[in-house]
Amino acid sequence: MRDVLEMTQVRGPRVMDVEAKARSLHALGAFYMRQGFPKQGLSLLLAARDYGIRDGALDRAIAQAYLLSGAPKQALKLLDDLDPTLTNQHHRESARILRSRALLALGRVEEARQTFAMVSMPGDIA
Repeated sequence: MRDVLEMTQVRGPRVMDVEAKARSLHALGAFYMRQGFPKQGLSLLLAARDYGIRDGALDRAIAQAYLLSGAPKQALKLLDDLDPTLTNQHHRESARILRSRALLALGRVEEARQTFAMVSMPGDIA
């Protein structure tokens, strides 16, 4: 019986790999944003990015957190850096929507309108 107990005991601290930590911080940051705490969510999302994981979903969440935190210039800069790396159509469209919101927040209404006009909505015929 003693051998079975020894085999089932966990020894030492449980270690999460880097990607799991980044994903956990990303999820927690998104949760804070949904609960109405964009600045706290932003800090968690930035911490997730500090782990070196480059993910379009994470970068778009950071851009959205910047917008909700009242920092549209930072959101626009991040989206400008992110735009050439997006290969997925859905990711490009959501980044364009965020970009148009950032431009609108900066008072650049005509640019925002033009950017939003480039978004293809579901059901649009190409």
